[in-house]
Amino acid sequence: MAATSKKSQKRKSKDGPKLNKASKKPFKAAKKESSDAAALQLADDDVPVFPRGGGSTLSQRERDEIYAEVDAELEAEERGLNKKKKKKLQKKSNEAVDDLGSLFGDGITGKLPRYANKITWKNISPGMRLWGVVAEVNEKDLVISLPGGLRGLARATDALDPVLDTEVEDSEGNLLPTIFHVGQLVSCTVLQLDDDKKENGKRKIWLSLRLSLLHKGFTLDAVQEGMVLTAYVKSIEDHGYILHFGLPSFTGFLPKKSQAESRGIEVKPGQLLQAVVRSIDRTRKVVYLSSDPDTVSKCVTKDLKGISIDLLIPGMMVSARVQSILENGIMLSFLTYFTGTVDIFHLQNTFPTTNWRNDYSQNKKVNARILFVDPSSRAIGLTLNPYLLHNKAPPSHVKIGDIYDQSKVVRVDRGLGLLLDIPTTPASIPAYVSISDVAEEEVKKLEKKYREGTRVRVRILGFRHLEGLATGILKVAISLL
Repeated sequence: MAATSKKSQKRKSKDGPKLNKASKKPFKAAKKESSDAAALQLADDDVPVFPRGGGSTLSQRERDEIYAEVDAELEAEERGLNKKKKKKLQKKSNEAVDDLGSLFGDGITGKLPRYANKITWKNISPGMRLWGVVAEVNEKDLVISLPGGLRGLARATDALDPVLDTEVEDSEGNLLPTIFHVGQLVSCTVLQLDDDKKENGKRKIWLSLRLSLLHKGFTLDAVQEGMVLTAYVKSIEDHGYILHFGLPSFTGFLPKKSQAESRGIEVKPGQLLQAVVRSIDRTRKVVYLSSDPDTVSKCVTKDLKGISIDLLIPGMMVSARVQSILENGIMLSFLTYFTGTVDIFHLQNTFPTTNWRNDYSQNKKVNARILFVDPSSRAIGLTLNPYLLHNKAPPSHVKIGDIYDQSKVVRVDRGLGLLLDIPTTPASIPAYVSISDVAEEEVKKLEKKYREGTRVRVRILGFRHLEGLATGILKVAISLL
């Protein structure tokens, strides 16, 4: 056999790469003049996964149709798997959020929540507006009991308005005790949270009572007769008191002949008070008010044209309708545009029973007060607590060492604790006792030893923390006698 010439080898090596390179491009049907061997090689390179039967080859059109069909099936399968995976992760995420009692933002997307909103360490954030009750008045700060059993601190500089002309101090030169008192309801704004990762009891929530933050979205156009506003007493004049709302756009005037003075209520410069709008002089930009406590406690906010979430102030009373029943409370609609939730401990009955849902039929009308507003998630918490509806803080007048006979077991939380009704004067108060705070041998099956309706004798040993505005329920350590 004759040896292959160098020219022939060179031509063969040049043809090889060209053939391989062409095989990577979209397949084109072989021309009639192409050799059978070349056509067979191209088919093997491009469609190795589709066997040919009877020695025949698939046409380009047939191969394209098969590829398209397979690609479509793979894409559909992948979409289905991704959808199931996403749904599973979303469900798991929602369950985790619900378990943490996080604030919901689903109102923006139209999705109804399963659980009522609660304020916790995990979801409280700067900018939230909360209704609280003063628990302690110190020289330099206020301790304020918040919803969810939390406590916040307001420094004197954040509790007093900087534009006040006059300062009234007590005999020791302290200003806060002359303006604030324990049990006083206040609306506040969260300024910041401590970044340290210490235990919850030692973390701090810094608050501001400044009206410039609370009334940030208010204008004179938004003020209407019958509305309840919070104001500082800026100065005392001959015929009344000049009031300051934290805004430069308008001022208030409270006549000395108002019901507040006739009832012997002393009004001091710097004092925070609530008053009802009686009339508005829009030309002079002055709002005239009355501070009669009974009138203030009964005023319901009317629908406002173009109202925004910035105008919703904690403590504001609104007329609402029951929209739906949740796992741990109810959802209400109010002021046309808004919805808010009421957790089970803020319902009308202080001691919710197992059939509490029967008390809240669809579209039932109720009056409610705003407990907190979170502008970022648009979550709103409401309360139906009878004390709070009357603009009064829930009573908390038990002391360490007190013994109470005939305390009633209202509810047993399996593995958690007992809800008791402690018979105090003038009215009984609820107290929650966790298993760890029952001062006796460990009770493994609490529900068997203590049933609903059982009467027990208890001694107050201490307070874990005062729920205050949260539910009106004390968390206490007791000895079952």
